[in-house]
Amino acid sequence: MTLVGPVMTSPLLYPLLAGLCSLDGVLPMIPSEAAVLASGVFAHSGTPSVVLVVLATALGVFVGDHLAYGLSRSVLGPRLINRSRHVSRAVAAAGRQLDRRTGLLIVMSRFLPGGRVTMNLACGTARLPLARFSPASAVAAVAWAAYTAGLGFVGGAAFVENPLLGLGVGLGLSFAFGGLIELVRRRISNRKPHPGHPAETLPARAG
Repeated sequence: MTLVGPVMTSPLLYPLLAGLCSLDGVLPMIPSEAAVLASGVFAHSGTPSVVLVVLATALGVFVGDHLAYGLSRSVLGPRLINRSRHVSRAVAAAGRQLDRRTGLLIVMSRFLPGGRVTMNLACGTARLPLARFSPASAVAAVAWAAYTAGLGFVGGAAFVENPLLGLGVGLGLSFAFGGLIELVRRRISNRKPHPGHPAETLPARAG
C-alpha cells in the first residue's frame, strides 16, 4: 500500500485506469478490477476523485469492448478464437443468445468472470451492428465502473485504518456477486427444454 499510495494521488491515475481497462478487453489477465477497487478505497479520503475514477474506468471499458469487437471481426479474429476449444465454444454459445435481449446480455456479461471478453468476441463474430453494440457497451461500462469503484469506496469507509483489508473485502464481494449471477444464469438455462425433449417433439408428431 506504501507503493500504491503515490500513484493514487497522481493525476496519471486516471489515464492509467483507462489504459488498464482498455487492455483488459483483449487481455483478461490484466488486473484492472483490482486497480479500480483500490482507487475506490483511496477515494474515500478525498483523493482521488471517485467521480473521475468512474469516468476514466467507464471510458477504458468502452474502448476495450470495441477493441475486442473489432478484433473478432478482423482476419485474425477467427484464428485466435479457434486456437482454444474452450474459448470457441463459449463464443459460439454466447452468439446463439444474441438474437434475444442483446443489450441485457451485454450488460450482464460485464459482471461474470470472463464474460466481458467472451460476449464482445461473440458480438463481433456474429456481426452485431455497432448501432446495437455501442449503446449497450456504454451502459455496461458505466454500470460496471460505478459498481466496482463503489465497492472499493464502501470498503474504504468501513476499514479506514486498513485500506488493504477494504480492498480484500471489495474483491471478495465482487467475486461473490459474479458467482451469484452465473449461478442464476445456469439455473435458468437448465430449465429450458433441450432438443429432443418431449415438450418439443410432441407438437411435431401431432402435426
